[in-house]
Amino acid sequence: MDVSRIKWQEFMSGNDDAYSWTYTTYVKGLYQYGLCFTSDTELVKDCIQDLFTYLYRNRVQLVLPDNIKVYLFTALKNNLIKKIHRETLTEDLIEDVPFALELTVEEQFIQQEQYKDERRQVERILSLLTSRQREIIYYRFIQEMSMDEICTLMNLNYQSAQNLIQRSLKKIRSSVGDMRLLLLFLSFIR
Repeated sequence: MDVSRIKWQEFMSGNDDAYSWTYTTYVKGLYQYGLCFTSDTELVKDCIQDLFTYLYRNRVQLVLPDNIKVYLFTALKNNLIKKIHRETLTEDLIEDVPFALELTVEEQFIQQEQYKDERRQVERILSLLTSRQREIIYYRFIQEMSMDEICTLMNLNYQSAQNLIQRSLKKIRSSVGDMRLLLLFLSFIR
């Protein structure tokens, strides 16, 4: 059993240190993930706080998930989507929430002209993808999630997830005539 699952069990048993460990371990990734759905940093922070407050209050009723990270990502995503739609008063939950894939890099590279040009090229490629395609690329290649984890998080069956990844990669390949640019794109999203 991995450390996350052990800590989760300890947390469910009332260990506050295990709760703190879980929060500290996942909060940064959850925050970055939340920013993929909205640029409202306060909303993301509020949803993360709500999530961990809910977990703490209901720890006795919690179960041990197969994958803690996927469980937390799913819970945050659902909470964010509900709150975004409450604000915009729309009905269709998942399809209306854009998934923005922001590239993160060291500040020193931003100053370099070559980097800026390469980033523009990668952003152009990402702009060709639909919101769902960007989302699945993020899960598969940046978060390095398994297909089963992606299926759970995106509420897709295995074949649909495979098809979505293949269509996304095909669209990327067809828009990138130069192999160097494809390698550049892949290195940026890792």
